[in-house]
Amino acid sequence: MQKMLGLMEMAGETLVVIGAAAWLPLRDVAMWVFAVGVVLMAVGRFAQEPFYLRYAQRDPKELTMRRLYHQRVFGMVALVLAAVVMWLPTGFYSGLYVGPTSWLVLFVIFVVIEVYTIFRISSVEKK
Repeated sequence: MQKMLGLMEMAGETLVVIGAAAWLPLRDVAMWVFAVGVVLMAVGRFAQEPFYLRYAQRDPKELTMRRLYHQRVFGMVALVLAAVVMWLPTGFYSGLYVGPTSWLVLFVIFVVIEVYTIFRISSVEKK
């Protein structure tokens, strides 16, 4: 089951990247691909057993892994918000202007957090 959820997460990541790359030429299709990718990725990631549970509670690695897991959750929230903002029409919402490319800010936040946590997780596991 965990392997299936991992494959679901990877398929979601692939669809998110394809949707983000195809947004400019094929906006309508890219929005659907991005949204489906976000849903697959979120379900695949949050249904899996958290990776910090592999370590004993007194292990110093466990605290670092727990922190990195929470950072990845924050990144997923940014990705879900990016998908929501992608679907919003251009205009003002509660005094905030949402343009056609406003979703990119949240997407970049997700990418930075994801890349950071991936490298940190692999370096902590090597120790």
